[in-house]
Amino acid sequence: MKVAIVVAGLIVIAVAAFVAIQPSFLKPASLALVKKSDIFGFSPGMTFEETSKLVSQRRYLCRRGRSSHSLECEINGAKVSVDSDESDARHPIWRVNATLSNPGSQEAAVKSISDQYNAQAIKSREGWTWIVGRGFKLSYDGLALNLVDEAAEARLRNDEAKR
Repeated sequence: MKVAIVVAGLIVIAVAAFVAIQPSFLKPASLALVKKSDIFGFSPGMTFEETSKLVSQRRYLCRRGRSSHSLECEINGAKVSVDSDESDARHPIWRVNATLSNPGSQEAAVKSISDQYNAQAIKSREGWTWIVGRGFKLSYDGLALNLVDEAAEARLRNDEAKR
């Protein structure tokens, strides 16, 4: 009995030491792979119903945009526009654009975005690009962030070309 207690104590001490050295050991694997893929809570793929619920819960000040299934919001000094697929019955978001009122230095913004989205920035002529979440393209040109589901965008372009 005493031996079992000593062995159990040694196991507890070994696990505690391992967790102290490697704290990520206690994180579920599913959380380790989760990446941020939204702007102010808006994310490509969200249905228009989910979008409306988010606006109500966070008390965002929004109005209908150019079409019946697009929103334009003022959030923390940023002008945010959310575009949804009108041809799909669920009207999923395919693009979120946030124009920043005072973006600050571009290098600091790029580092901050990379840290927030846990993604590596790619420099291009137009600015910076990241692949975030489930393969969404996030771009930043120094003034605005643009989060796009490129597959949905291509599908919409093909549908418009057929018309």
